[in-house]
Amino acid sequence: MYNVLLGEARKRLSLVRQSIWYTKAKKSSNKKERQAHFAAARQAHGFSAYALEAFADKIRRTTWLGDHLDSHVAQKLADRAFDAVQKVAFGKARKVRFKGKRGLHSLEGKTNAACIRWREDRVLWNGLELPMVTDVAHDPVIQHGLSSRVKYVRLVRKDIHGHSRYYAQLVCEGVPYVKRNEKGERTHPIGNETVGLDIGPSTIAIVGNTQATLTRFADEVVRDHKKIRRLQRKQDRQRRANNPECYDEKERAIKGKHPTKKSRHQLETEAVLRELHRRETAHRKTLHGQLANQVIAIGTRINTEKLSYKAFQKMFGRSIGVRAPKLFLSILTRKAESAGGGVEKFSTYHTALSQVCLCGQRHKKRLSERVHACDCGVVMQRDLFSAYLAKHVENERLQAASAYEHWQGAEPLLRTAWQQAYNQPASGRPAPSSFGTYRSQSGSFEKESLPKHEARDVVVMAQVNARACESAKV
Repeated sequence: MYNVLLGEARKRLSLVRQSIWYTKAKKSSNKKERQAHFAAARQAHGFSAYALEAFADKIRRTTWLGDHLDSHVAQKLADRAFDAVQKVAFGKARKVRFKGKRGLHSLEGKTNAACIRWREDRVLWNGLELPMVTDVAHDPVIQHGLSSRVKYVRLVRKDIHGHSRYYAQLVCEGVPYVKRNEKGERTHPIGNETVGLDIGPSTIAIVGNTQATLTRFADEVVRDHKKIRRLQRKQDRQRRANNPECYDEKERAIKGKHPTKKSRHQLETEAVLRELHRRETAHRKTLHGQLANQVIAIGTRINTEKLSYKAFQKMFGRSIGVRAPKLFLSILTRKAESAGGGVEKFSTYHTALSQVCLCGQRHKKRLSERVHACDCGVVMQRDLFSAYLAKHVENERLQAASAYEHWQGAEPLLRTAWQQAYNQPASGRPAPSSFGTYRSQSGSFEKESLPKHEARDVVVMAQVNARACESAKV
């Protein structure tokens, strides 16, 4: 059913792009006219979620699929197929992917009143009665969920240790369960400060009023990923040995020929890889949740730059695939909103935090320059300094006066975080080059790679400080 709906949606998109309204819309420079032409093209060829849901109901009534699928599940499949094709229409994806023999990993209904529904202690669907495992009935998290109103049910399949396991996810109304200790206090406290974040492809800088941290994303997952890399190389050797006709004499893949033969040993390797990927995903999500709780403990009002994670994927593809900084930001946003706060994302075009200084000067830096060193005397690790400035951004503008006013009290905090990150990495390995070379408050450097700054004349320094004060007031 999903593949049929996906093919139908793709065909309708092709008709939309061939229509006269689509051609007029592309030639028009008036925004309202373009929107009207696009809407006419979509309506003429039924390229909408509701039209595809009607097509799904028609297929369900006129084919054998109606004996196995109800209307709500068919409509949800139509919505999923339309969303996939709509990404192609908007240029967010190049193509859609049809499902193979393994099929879908999840199915869900629209309400709990019909079709897939939860009743007391079991799931009911098309004559099936699937009782709940009683061993988990005493879990306080599950008890809290069962006491809430169930909006709809989602059935999920997971491959664990080479076997398919099926779960029922109850999408409930209300707020999640809050863990508390014996005294009734929250296990994960909520702070009331404003937090600035500087998120990179592999590191994150966190700066509040009383705490500052510079750390790496999911460092434990990165170390465990070495085993996956070895198995991937083993799988590639097995694939080449089983399909020699798909590679030339120089072991290069021949265009148009796809390896299809798999030996028993290759299937076993793939099963081990799937299990390792599943564990890695769960471990990464746990670490991101712990880091998000640390940020929420400082404060729920969080400021960070609006970044292009698609560009991160192009430049740091392997690191992004293992560390997943966008997943962390999604988890943090959900937790902050649940705690009554939120994540404010501001444009880098107006702020340019990696270039500006407290004195008002702006200098472009290469990506390899990890230390912010200005003529006014400010020397700090680049990510920590950007996170500090992000804390003082309001309405897409940096409040320079506020940042300058609080810098004297914040500098020791940031310097301590820089020293701890540089000298005591959590993994026990040397600190990465992105942390920069730590400089002590006396002016000495840990390494000779960073250029030393000569002492400045007292009169010159007084003039610079005065200029900085004037810039901050402005």
